[in-house]
Amino acid sequence: MNTSLLKALLFSSVAAFGLAACDNKGPAEQAGEQIDETVEAVQEQGEQMADEAQESMGVEEQGTMEEMGESMDQAVENMQEQAGDAMDVIEEKAGETMDAAKEQSAEMKQSMDEVAEEAEQRLDEIMEETTEQ
Repeated sequence: MNTSLLKALLFSSVAAFGLAACDNKGPAEQAGEQIDETVEAVQEQGEQMADEAQESMGVEEQGTMEEMGESMDQAVENMQEQAGDAMDVIEEKAGETMDAAKEQSAEMKQSMDEVAEEAEQRLDEIMEETTEQ
């Protein structure tokens, strides 16, 4: 029993010493805490400077510049789509115009052929009348 009592006393002494040692901050732990505090202070100053810059530019919400960029990208896409649609309409109208011009050309050729045939017939009639006399 003496051995178990000694073991328990030794264990509790080590545990108490360990807990007491945790309260005493060594130089490395103090330096680590100072580094953490400095990093936090720099982050806070950076955030504050970013907020001030946004306010001076008239940008109040975080992400507003990104939203503006996305809006501009969307506007460009819309313009490209509209330009493509306009080109499709122009090509379609140009095709229709060419078809109409070809049709008119064919009709004019037919009319000219008919007029030429009538003129030739009339000329033949005049020649016959002249030779008969």
